[in-house]
Amino acid sequence: MSSCMISKKARNLFSGHISDIKDFRASIAALGFFLSPLKFVKAYYERAKLDHIATLGPDGLLNSYGAALRWVTNATDIVEEGYRLYPGEIFKVPTVDGWQVVVNGTRLIEDIKQASDEQLLDATNETLQTRYTMHPELVPNPYHIDVIRTSLTRSIGARFADMHDEVQKVISKKIPVTDDWTEIDTFPTVLGIVFRAVDYFFVGLPLCRDRDWCDLNITFMIEVFINSTIINLFPKFTHPVVGRIFTGRKSAMRRAIKHLQPIIQERLKMQEQFGKEWVDKPNDFIQWLIDAQQNAPLSQRTSMEVICIRVLAANFAAMHTTSAFIHALFHLASRPELAEPLRKEVQTTVEREGWTKDSMVQMRLLDSFLKESERLNGVGAIGLQRKVLRDFTFSNGITVPAGTMISASTWGLQRDDEIYPNSNEFNPYRFYEMRSHDGEGSKHQLATPNSEWLTFEQGRHACPGRLLASAELKVMMAHILLNYDVKFPNDSRRFPPSFEFSNVFWPNHTAKVLFRKRKMD
Repeated sequence: MSSCMISKKARNLFSGHISDIKDFRASIAALGFFLSPLKFVKAYYERAKLDHIATLGPDGLLNSYGAALRWVTNATDIVEEGYRLYPGEIFKVPTVDGWQVVVNGTRLIEDIKQASDEQLLDATNETLQTRYTMHPELVPNPYHIDVIRTSLTRSIGARFADMHDEVQKVISKKIPVTDDWTEIDTFPTVLGIVFRAVDYFFVGLPLCRDRDWCDLNITFMIEVFINSTIINLFPKFTHPVVGRIFTGRKSAMRRAIKHLQPIIQERLKMQEQFGKEWVDKPNDFIQWLIDAQQNAPLSQRTSMEVICIRVLAANFAAMHTTSAFIHALFHLASRPELAEPLRKEVQTTVEREGWTKDSMVQMRLLDSFLKESERLNGVGAIGLQRKVLRDFTFSNGITVPAGTMISASTWGLQRDDEIYPNSNEFNPYRFYEMRSHDGEGSKHQLATPNSEWLTFEQGRHACPGRLLASAELKVMMAHILLNYDVKFPNDSRRFPPSFEFSNVFWPNHTAKVLFRKRKMD
C-alpha cells in the first residue's frame, strides 16, 4: 500500500478556487444573503421571547440581518465586544441561524456544565447536521464516543511506543532531515502527519498508511464542514430535502466499506473460529467498535455501514489536533529561541523515562507551550454550544426560553487579563508557572477541562479523545524539537494570521515553514 499522502482533490478542497477558505467564506456569506432571509425573519420576529436579554449591535430588522452576516466572518470581534460590555452577564447576537445567546464568565459556564441533558442538549449534532452529513443513527446511538472515552483512552500507554515509531516514520518521510533549509507547505504536510498518527490508533497498520484511506478521511472532513454550513442556511423544514442534496455521505460510505469491510469480516471470522479473545487480536478502534456492538442488545446492534461511518466520524475530530499542531509550529517558527529550553526538557525526560505516555505527562514546559498556543488560537469564538430543551434559568436569575441556542464566550474568556495577565501576549511559561502553585499541578494541564479552559468542552460532554490528542501533540512536537531547527522564510517573526469562518478558526493554509536538521551546539 502506498504511504498516506494528500491527493490533488483533497488539496484542492483547501487551496483551490471556491474551496479556498477565504473564497468559501465570501461565497457562503453571499449564499446566506439570498437563502436565509426567511429563516432569519422568522427568528427575528420571535425575538420577543428574548427581549429581557441585552442585544449586541443593531436591533432593527435590516441592520440585524447585516450583523448576522457579519457573524460569518467576524464572530471574534462580536464576542470580544460582548465580553467587554457585559462582563459576567448574558447577551444575544443575531446570526443567519437565528439568535445566539452568549454567556460570559465562569459562574454562568458552571451553570451550563451542571445542567442535565433534558435541560440543555449538546448542539454539536445540529451544528454539523450529523443526520445528513454523516448518518442518522449516530444521533440517537453514539456508542463510538464511549468507545473512545474508555477503550481508546486505556490503550494509550500500551500502544504509545508503537505510535511514537509511526510518528517518527511519517515526519521523517514528509519533512526531509537535511543540512540545508527545506521549505514545507505547512497545512497539507501537517494534515497528513496528524491523520496518520491518529489513524494508527483507529485502524492500525497497514491501513493508516494507505493513500486512498487518508484522502477519504480528509475529503470527508472538509465536506462535512462545507455541507453542514450550507444546510444550516436553509429553514429547518427544508433540511430533509436539502440534506440529501448537500452531502457526500454515500460516496464516502462506498469508499470506507471498500477498505473496512474485508478487515471487519476477517475479524468476525477469527472470532467465530477462536472465540472473542483470540491470540493476536487487534487492539484498535475497529475492533473496539466490533466488540461494543456485539455486546449491545440485539435492537441496538448496527450494520457494517454504520460501523464504517463511526470510524470516519471519529477521524473527523482530528481536525482540531491538526489546527493545534500547526499553530504551535507557527509559534515555534516565530520564536526560534524557545526551542532550546523545550529541547532540554524533552531530552532530559526521554533519557530518564524513555518514550512513554507517562514521560509526556512529565514534560510540563511543553504542555504549557502547547496550551498557550491553543489559548491564543483556539477552535472558535464560542464554545459549549447547547440547545435549550426547556426553559432554563441561570444563577443570575435570567431565564432563557426553550428552543434557544446558547454558548459561552471562549474568545473573551481566554483573553481575560484577570485570569491571564497580559493575555494578548504569547507566554510559553504561563501554565508552567501556574502549575507550580500548591494544588494547581493538575488543573492547568492542556487536557484538563475546567470553567476557565473550554477547548475540550466541559463535564459530561468533555472531548472523549482529549488525552490522545494531548499525547499526540506532545510526541509530534518533541520529535520536531529533537531533530529539526524551525523558522519562517526570510527569518520572519510574524505569526501568520488565521482564517475565521462562522465561529471556526482555520490556521493559515498558505504559510510556509523552513526545516533543517538540528544543529548541535
